[in-house]
Amino acid sequence: MPKAQSLEPKAFFLVGATASGKSAVAQYIAEREGQLIVSADSMNLYRGMDIGTAKPSSHDRESVDYAGIDLAEPTEKFSVANYLDAVQPAFASGREIIVAGGTGLYVKCLTEGFGDVPPENESLRSELEPLDFQTLEKRAKEDAADLYAQLNEDDQKNPRRLIRILEKTCGADIPVCSSWNSKPKPTLVGLHVEREELCRRIERRVEQMYAAGLLDETAELMKLDLSPTALQAIGYAEAFAVLGNTMTLAEAKEKTTIRTRQFAKRQMTWFRNQLNVEWIEVAGFPSVEKLADAVSNAWKRIGATPVVFD
Repeated sequence: MPKAQSLEPKAFFLVGATASGKSAVAQYIAEREGQLIVSADSMNLYRGMDIGTAKPSSHDRESVDYAGIDLAEPTEKFSVANYLDAVQPAFASGREIIVAGGTGLYVKCLTEGFGDVPPENESLRSELEPLDFQTLEKRAKEDAADLYAQLNEDDQKNPRRLIRILEKTCGADIPVCSSWNSKPKPTLVGLHVEREELCRRIERRVEQMYAAGLLDETAELMKLDLSPTALQAIGYAEAFAVLGNTMTLAEAKEKTTIRTRQFAKRQMTWFRNQLNVEWIEVAGFPSVEKLADAVSNAWKRIGATPVVFD
């Protein structure tokens, strides 16, 4: 594999939906070849939220150096800009970098720059927050139709989500990020898992989360004044409901599985619409080792991707 060191920061990117196996592949390659892994996962950055976010284990982190993990308390609000500031030193380290994760916005900012990402609009938020749900829903459907269509059923009923997508468009017909989307897109490598197999993987992951102690982890989080992001995190929201006796364990597992499947679908929609990804079909490889070889070969052919901090 070519080295990523140069005057400008570069990295080898591996993307994919949740449960596609990208973390295991990145871990295997980094252990074999000595890279530093930068996590591009917006939930892995919260301390104490380990089991429900499938964060790399302590054993994995003893074997490989990571950045982008455990950056904030779950009580804190954490923005894309905060993330970029936190991981930038990793790219100045002189190490060869693997960026692995499923948060498409983080990947897009690293590869295309942050400058045109729509900021939070405080004045618009002040205008929107007093509105009733029906009015918010109407405005979201009219002014942010594309973003509204990408929300799952629960998020479409969540006033906070509706306000945020309206902020992203600033109430205009053309999103502020339109110029961002017109920038050249580098070729990245991604793992694709056929839908039925991905659903089976998600079901297994949910079972493993509860077997590993998700309820105990969640009980500790309940002692904190959690941020809205942490409160609504997939897996944790359902675990909170179990501990609050408003949902059975079986219902929580089913709801978590459904929400994770919906999330995986939204991830793939983002990757296809916002990034240029060369997909590797996971089904064609019998082991992590063989799949890792395929990813390494793709990186060798494509080369390292420049990373943009602006």
